[in-house]
Amino acid sequence: MNILNPRRTHRPPVPPQPGDIVLELDGVGIEIDCRTILNRIDLDIRAGELLAIAGPNGAGKSTMLGAITGDVPVTSGSISLFGEPIAAWDATELAMRRSVLMQNVDVTFPFTVDDIVRMGRSPWEGTPDELDDDMIVASAMAMTESMSLAERVYTSLSGGERGRAAFSRVLAQAAPILLLDEPTAAMDVKHQEMLMRLGRDYAEAGCAVVVIVHALDAAAAWSDRVALLERGRIAALGTPEEVFTSARLSAVYQCPIEVLRRGDGSLVILPERPAVSRHVYGRRQTIHGKET
Repeated sequence: MNILNPRRTHRPPVPPQPGDIVLELDGVGIEIDCRTILNRIDLDIRAGELLAIAGPNGAGKSTMLGAITGDVPVTSGSISLFGEPIAAWDATELAMRRSVLMQNVDVTFPFTVDDIVRMGRSPWEGTPDELDDDMIVASAMAMTESMSLAERVYTSLSGGERGRAAFSRVLAQAAPILLLDEPTAAMDVKHQEMLMRLGRDYAEAGCAVVVIVHALDAAAAWSDRVALLERGRIAALGTPEEVFTSARLSAVYQCPIEVLRRGDGSLVILPERPAVSRHVYGRRQTIHGKET
C-alpha cells in the first residue's frame, strides 16, 4: 500500500445462509448516568428471520438497538456482527452489512426524496454494485409507494410520507441486515401493513430483520420470533404464540390485555376495554341493542 495514500480496502459482505447467526449479544449490559438500562442481554439474530422487539416505554428497546448499531457503548458483555466485534468493521463495512432506520430522521437541508433514497447507495460507491444504483433506487421507492414523492422536498412531507421515504433509503442500501426502530409509528394502517410485509419479504429472501414495534398485533402477525423486554431484561423470547400470552402481557404492560386466537390460528391482541356510554347530540346512544 502506498503510505501517501493509505486508503483502506473495504471487505465486501458475504451473503449469509438462512439460519446463520449474523448478530449476537452476549451478556450485554448498559448503564447511563448510574442507571441500568440493559441488564445481561443474551440474544442471537439469524438470517432469514424477522425478530420483533416489543415492550413498554422505558424497557430498553431503542437503547438495545443503539448498542447493536454501535451508537451506544456497552458497559459489559459484547456484540458481534458476522462473528467479529463491531469495532472490527469500519463505517463503510458496517453500512454494507446493516442498514438502520432510527425513530427520528432529522434532515435540515432541502434534499428531495430521491436524494434521500440515493444516500442509501453510498456504501457501494466505487464498487461494481454502483452500476445498479438507478435500478435499486427506483425499485425501493416503488415498493414503498414513494415514486410520486421523488421530487418533493423531504421536509415538506407528512410524517407517514417521511417514514416511507426513509424506509426506501434503508431498502436501497441493500444490506443483509435491517434494523428498524418503530418504523410504522406515523403511518396509516395501509402503510403500516405494507412496511411489515416488506420486512417479512426481506427476511424470507434470506436476510435478517430486527424491528422495534409497539403494535403487538403487527408483531404477532409478521414476526418469526419476539423478544419481549421488561425493565432492561428479556422477559420472554420465542414465537409470538409462545411469548404473547394474556397473563404475561398484562403483567409486563401493567394493563389488562386479551389474547384471542382466531380460527386460522392467528392472534388478536387487545386491551380489555369497558363498554362506553355514548352521548350523540345530547342523547343517550344504544349499545348492543340496549339503551344506555
